[in-house]
Amino acid sequence: MRRLSFLLCLMLLFSMLYADELDDKMKQLKRVQSELETAEKKAAQTASQKKQNESEIKRTSSLKRITDQNVNKYRKQERVLRDSLSQVEHRLQITEERLDSYNTAQNRQLEILMRVDRSYKPKGIAHRDHRYLGSLARQNRQSISALQGTHRILRINKDNTSREANLTSRSLRSESRKSSEYNRKITNLNKETSKLSSQEKTLQNQIAQLKKDASALEGLITRLMQESGKKPASYQFTQIKISWPVRGKIIRSYGQETRSYGTSVVSNGIDIAVKEGTNVIAVDDGEVVFSDRYGGQGKLIIIDHKNGFFSLYAYNSDLLVNSGAKVKRGQTIAKSGSTGSASEASLHFELRKDGKAVNPVPYFE
Repeated sequence: MRRLSFLLCLMLLFSMLYADELDDKMKQLKRVQSELETAEKKAAQTASQKKQNESEIKRTSSLKRITDQNVNKYRKQERVLRDSLSQVEHRLQITEERLDSYNTAQNRQLEILMRVDRSYKPKGIAHRDHRYLGSLARQNRQSISALQGTHRILRINKDNTSREANLTSRSLRSESRKSSEYNRKITNLNKETSKLSSQEKTLQNQIAQLKKDASALEGLITRLMQESGKKPASYQFTQIKISWPVRGKIIRSYGQETRSYGTSVVSNGIDIAVKEGTNVIAVDDGEVVFSDRYGGQGKLIIIDHKNGFFSLYAYNSDLLVNSGAKVKRGQTIAKSGSTGSASEASLHFELRKDGKAVNPVPYFE
């Protein structure tokens, strides 16, 4: 009799140890799944930022090409205008030199005429070169007048060309500055994109490791459940189908959702949109094995239905049952909310068979 009591106590002790270890591993699995979801969100954000950077690089590169085309255009215009200005200045210099020469010649001719007039006029003698010198002086005056007109035109041409060349130079400097700014922006964006690519690779490696850890934990939980000494699972509920925990629109389905840049998010259950404070009911009879706040799940309840199935209720605003409580199908166990990682008021519901998540929808009545 004593030996039988000892064996019963020993079996009870092992059962308790397995139960504690099972509870610890399930908590650890939840933590890994929360970390996985966080890493996947970061990966999606990184991919989105990388995509924006690549789009901005493309846009800035296009603007830089246009600006560089303007730089080349203004550079050519500036060369043409500077050459034209140089030619005008050269012609203006030649014209001024010719004007100086004609003015000097005219002064010399006038001086000769004045000397001739002083010498021969009192004697009443008409010098034979007087008429020639006078004609020559008139021709000089006509040439000087024509050169002065040319000089004025050249001056106007020079001023206009100089003004246009200065405007072109300013435009060239402005476009060159814009090109340099675009180049700096592209360089900085490329550096940032390179960092994002490295970060994205690190996150993908982290996600792969977390998925591996989650898979290993699920396998361990299954083994612990098998070794816990419980009677074989019946997989039968009190009715053919389980109740809906709440009624509302399913905003996130069970399974793997592929997102941009090859990232994916795994959902082990479904999210049902409901108003804050909606009654959350137990889907079937069972025992509450967890009732507390838990990481990204927010306020969480887990029910063991004693048939190989566990049901999980997350994101709640208020928990109405404690761990260890026996609950009945349809009993209100919590109030819905948006705790944890919920982006809106909803209920996250999971159904697990032998510790492994299954799609709950086919089980609902």
